[in-house]
Amino acid sequence: MTLFPDPPPPAARPEPEITAAEGALSGPSYRYRGAVIDCQKGGHVCTLRMPDHPFHGRGFGSVGTITPLVDLWLDERRLPKYMLAVPKVR
Repeated sequence: MTLFPDPPPPAARPEPEITAAEGALSGPSYRYRGAVIDCQKGGHVCTLRMPDHPFHGRGFGSVGTITPLVDLWLDERRLPKYMLAVPKVR
């Protein structure tokens, strides 16, 4: 018995589900925990579509960059401490 027990293992996350090999941005499209992630060819620049997320409609990063942001938003309703959402200029 220890004074500080080990933390529980992180919850298993689903893998992004590919919905189209050639989606809206000419690259693969994915569904992940209710979000839609559309990528350009090559899959290195993707757009997040998740209306209640601060980065909805923004293009950045790859699927592997976006899915942890979706997880953090859904689980804790926050962004990482090093990120700030800047309002879109219309």
